Amino acid sequence: MWIINKYRQLLNQVRLNTVYAGIYPRGKGIKIGRSVMLGSRRNIVFGDSVTIDDYCRISGGRKKGDLTIGDNSYIHPFCMLRPFGGFIHIGNNSSINPYCIIYGGDKSVKIGDNVMIAAQTIIIPQNHNFDRTDIPTKQQGSTSKEVVIEDDVWIGAGCRILNGVTIGTGAIIAAGAVVTNDVESYTLVGGVPAKLIKKRIGVKEKIRCIQKFK
Repeated sequence: MWIINKYRQLLNQVRLNTVYAGIYPRGKGIKIGRSVMLGSRRNIVFGDSVTIDDYCRISGGRKKGDLTIGDNSYIHPFCMLRPFGGFIHIGNNSSINPYCIIYGGDKSVKIGDNVMIAAQTIIIPQNHNFDRTDIPTKQQGSTSKEVVIEDDVWIGAGCRILNGVTIGTGAIIAAGAVVTNDVESYTLVGGVPAKLIKKRIGVKEKIRCIQKFK
């Protein structure tokens, strides 16, 4: 049995080397899990010590840098990241937990440093137009607006972040929330649609914290 396991490890290492060869530029200490699909690899920019866990589906977009993942960030199993004509930027020391979906749409998703995004969260900076009733919604096109998630944000499990939203530094989004409007820094919001639950800190302390993270 150990011979079979050793053979599998060897094949896996060969596969990883092949995957790394297609990534530009190549960071140090990148870890790629099993059955990861990397489309347009040369357009993916990884920092150092990035981990892409098992069964993720990741596309590099149309040009170099359409998908960037910063140092020490961790993409957990079964995540899907696809720029779709825009771009996705994930900062340093951030984690995207299992079964999350992030699309770029025609705009972008910018995720800062030290951000935690819990399982089954969906972030899409695009929405279908539906003003007309004489033609199907599918034929009415869509509207894209950038999504920005600043540093030190914690997004709970199963959240939905809609297009045009900015989530400020240090904000917390309660599990299951649907975020349709901007969220102030250092606040806790929740519900459908998400509303203010409480402020985490006072105004003076908030200013000091924001300056610290800039």
